[in-house]
Amino acid sequence: MFRVFMFLIIAFSLHISSTSVWSMDAMVDNVFMVNNTDDMQVSFEIKNAFTKEIEEGIKSGMPTSFTFFVELYRKQGFWVDEALASQIFRHTVKYDTLKEEYEIILEEKPQNIIRIKDIEQTKKIMASSENISIKPAYALKKGEQYQLRIKATLDAVNLPFPLNYMLFFVSFWNYETAWYEKEFVIQ
Repeated sequence: MFRVFMFLIIAFSLHISSTSVWSMDAMVDNVFMVNNTDDMQVSFEIKNAFTKEIEEGIKSGMPTSFTFFVELYRKQGFWVDEALASQIFRHTVKYDTLKEEYEIILEEKPQNIIRIKDIEQTKKIMASSENISIKPAYALKKGEQYQLRIKATLDAVNLPFPLNYMLFFVSFWNYETAWYEKEFVIQ
């Protein structure tokens, strides 16, 4: 009986990983840059960030995190590009089943805890970032070429001891987007 149970869990986990996570086309989209006098700000969103299984996992109370990587380089022709700035920050969501609300923690914001009852609004907040300060504007020179790179990963869910063995298929949720790259010249 135990072997049959283990076989079913393995078969189920392989089915989940092959049908939803590997076929996911999550990508960085709607990137918007503003070069102010004080700093350069970037806004973006991740399209197709949630599968049905990930959404169900969140609704069951499992904490889920997206980690965002934003990098700025000065292009140097034949030489290695010069890294000017990088930001790494995380968005984490956990569903409170008693209060029936989602708690979202945004590391890049001063008032970083948001509580929401709507799953669609939660998904939108989790998969987007607005006005991320990248580099002081005075460090960017007119006429030079730069490259902005953005990537997002869905981090592993760390479950307590007995659950991490029984629900091992959750580790298949891990994915990352391809690097979004945009070259631009300061005018």
